[in-house]
Amino acid sequence: MNPGKLFKMPTAVNPSNFEEVMQQAIALELATIPTYLSTYYSINRAQNQDTLYSKLQQQLGAATGNAELDINSLAQELKVDILVYANKAAALIMSVAIEEMLHLALASNVKQAIVSPPDLLGISKSLVFPTQLDGHEPEFPINAAKLSLQQLSTFLQIESPDPFVDPADTPETDNSVEKYKTIGQLYNAIINCIQNNFPGPYAASPQLLPPQKSAPPRPYYSQNSINTVYYDRNHNPVFGSADDSGELIGVTDAATAVAAINEIQHQGEGNTSLDHDTLKFDANNMPIPLPVVNGEVQFKAGDYDDGSKKELSHFDKFLEMYSLGVYYQEKFAKINGLDDFFSYFVYTQESNPKQADYDQYGTQALSLCSQLGNAIFTYILLMIETCYYKDEATQFDVFMYGIHKSMIWLLSGVGNTINSYTYYKNFQAYTAALTFEYFPFENTPGKTPKQQILSLVDQLAAADPDNWSWLTDPKYAGYWPALPDVRLDHTVIPDMPVIPA
Repeated sequence: MNPGKLFKMPTAVNPSNFEEVMQQAIALELATIPTYLSTYYSINRAQNQDTLYSKLQQQLGAATGNAELDINSLAQELKVDILVYANKAAALIMSVAIEEMLHLALASNVKQAIVSPPDLLGISKSLVFPTQLDGHEPEFPINAAKLSLQQLSTFLQIESPDPFVDPADTPETDNSVEKYKTIGQLYNAIINCIQNNFPGPYAASPQLLPPQKSAPPRPYYSQNSINTVYYDRNHNPVFGSADDSGELIGVTDAATAVAAINEIQHQGEGNTSLDHDTLKFDANNMPIPLPVVNGEVQFKAGDYDDGSKKELSHFDKFLEMYSLGVYYQEKFAKINGLDDFFSYFVYTQESNPKQADYDQYGTQALSLCSQLGNAIFTYILLMIETCYYKDEATQFDVFMYGIHKSMIWLLSGVGNTINSYTYYKNFQAYTAALTFEYFPFENTPGKTPKQQILSLVDQLAAADPDNWSWLTDPKYAGYWPALPDVRLDHTVIPDMPVIPA
């Protein structure tokens, strides 16, 4: 299957195409979110430690050539390797996904302030995986896939701070047309266009803003959640994002627009003006990992995206996960009897799964579960889009009671439960995963998007009560009716129910 071309990097950025370019930049930020979330949900973060230890112990004991090893101690060491890496990888990937939501809002703020509101649903309708960045040099496919070294390689290429060369490519011979080899270079061209053509001040417009000094403050963005924390080998909690890594920026003139774009670049690619690591490939077209010393990846000084140097940029978070993944995969391969390192904690998800496959090969419950996941993700985009048509008070209700709860609790609840289903396709068994396809809400009286979501919840609870008992658990059931009632025309119905504590 040929990758779709969602995003076409323009050959120039100027006032005549600025609106289109910013819409494409928003499409780019949006496209990364399902990609990263698909990989996040492929990781089993809640394994039974005793079962894992016993499996490793049995494999080591059954294999020849291990007689001189302390089987019990080695099994314990390998178990910790698996658990720490799995949880750290998941936490860092989710921290990146949350910051991509921030980048989506920042790019939307720039477009809103200078030209027009973002069209997120329009992007979602066209988003089909695999996709690719048409015009990036070299082009590469982007999949919604499980965690692997290949998937991490894709993440590194998306976030690369420098132009990189595919060893399989021939030298470029046609230099007659300007092209942007990296996303960062495109953003630099956007900055130049803003500074030269849109000085501001811009007309006031609804945007997602940082906390105001008024009481109480209205925060729209939180860099961490329960999903971005992991525990190190000493069982100390570590958050994936630092408090000073970034925040929403209201765009009112060229200076604030440039600040918003700079934050997107700095968090994603890192600070290219400092000493930083670059993406290099080996003869097999795989990234060359950084050295690992005593279980720690060795970074250069310029790889952090916050002032306190506690948080790596997106590129370097992925480079850390890739380097550690190579390190542990090689470690496990050298020990007799062990499986591939990633197989111990990664579900057997199919790359780029489709709702149509679940309808054909899965159960009714799986089909409904996937539909619910798609409906929630589409509804999140509708709620974000609606914020660019409403005042601050309505934005706060929509964002805090809708988008935040939907991302952290509702989408995660579905994403972490759909993997309990297995389907068979082409004589192979796969673990089900979210497909992140556009959900076509009906635009008819009595069938609002929220009502359609609640209907899917009821159908799913009835179709598979064993897996979905939490849908009707009083602790969580209130989250569904408490969703904001947002219509496709961006109308927001007031008087939402209060979410239970």
